[in-house]
Amino acid sequence: MVTFTRFLLLNLHLLSHVYANEESTSEAVKWLEAERSVLVHLATPDLYFWNQRDQIATNCPGAFIFNFTLTSDNRTLLLNDEPILPRAHPHIPTPLRAHQTGETATDFAHRVRTNFSGAPVMDLDYYIETPDTTSGTSIYNTKYNPRLRLDILRASMPTYPGYSTPLFSNSQNQIWVWLEDLSAHPPKTLYSSITLKIRRVQVSRRWLDTNSQGTTTYKTPNSLKTCRIWSWLCADIDKYPYYEYIYRENFDQYGKKGSMRHFWTTRWGNLVGLVGVGQAIVWLAVCGSMVLLTAVYAVVRSVKSVVKVHRKRVQEVDEWLADEEVEGLLKNDRYLEDVGEVEKEEFAEGKGGEKTSVEESLPPPLYIPMKTEKSLTS
Repeated sequence: MVTFTRFLLLNLHLLSHVYANEESTSEAVKWLEAERSVLVHLATPDLYFWNQRDQIATNCPGAFIFNFTLTSDNRTLLLNDEPILPRAHPHIPTPLRAHQTGETATDFAHRVRTNFSGAPVMDLDYYIETPDTTSGTSIYNTKYNPRLRLDILRASMPTYPGYSTPLFSNSQNQIWVWLEDLSAHPPKTLYSSITLKIRRVQVSRRWLDTNSQGTTTYKTPNSLKTCRIWSWLCADIDKYPYYEYIYRENFDQYGKKGSMRHFWTTRWGNLVGLVGVGQAIVWLAVCGSMVLLTAVYAVVRSVKSVVKVHRKRVQEVDEWLADEEVEGLLKNDRYLEDVGEVEKEEFAEGKGGEKTSVEESLPPPLYIPMKTEKSLTS
């Protein structure tokens, strides 16, 4: 009986945690305007609330507040006043900052004031899942219902840029946002031309990775693939929005550091900063024409050298053929002369040999005396 009672109490304790988690998840979402604006409370077990007045961390676990709002034309989704879908620049990820609070999800749900302007602000590194570009919700079809998944990976204070806190806890939640287009549109319509509404927002636990004993989305900067200069974007995926893991140290106003695009845009930005846009365009045109002329000159020189070598080779072949023909004619003349002489010699030898052979083959006849009658009778 005692064992059964302990087992029942243990189950009730576990169930209370499950229900508490479900309740905190439902309380973490607060709609400011239906289908257009929503606040999300995301608890951070690895990061405690920062006392801004005393400049010290407290013993109370903190949380971030995220504001998802559509613009007045319903074409752009803003995350804390920054365009997240579509982004302001296709090849530059959206920088993300959020207010921190020491309130629990329950306190957040019962909070009347929705202004967090006095709360501490932190810079965030994050993972964002791209809209599905392969299924029926693709932008290449007449319906576009993107789904976003946001997971916060690291946080740091702007006043202490050298210090950051990784948020790798398996119990940390992630944010899901489902959007839906308001009307049908032709295939291949641009993102910026599609009107949207926020259909649903959910906060749920990170997905666990059984192989690494961690989660499927959390990765450190060192575990990401290295960016090489021969890659134009050094993108995580081939399609928009190209980057899933957004660590601020890997990006600047010119895009992904180490990529070919970053190399050229950085130099263009430096040139514009030195001489201005107009002069930069002139310099670009002059340098481009010089490079083009140099390339054309090199091609012409290469073609001329190839043609020269070809003509020289053809001339050598013609000369060789001519020499071969002359040599062949001489050989034929000598051959004919030799054949004539041989035939004459053979003919002459044939005549002389013929007489000799007749004379030698016909010896003089033997003399046989004739018998007479007298000799017969005697």
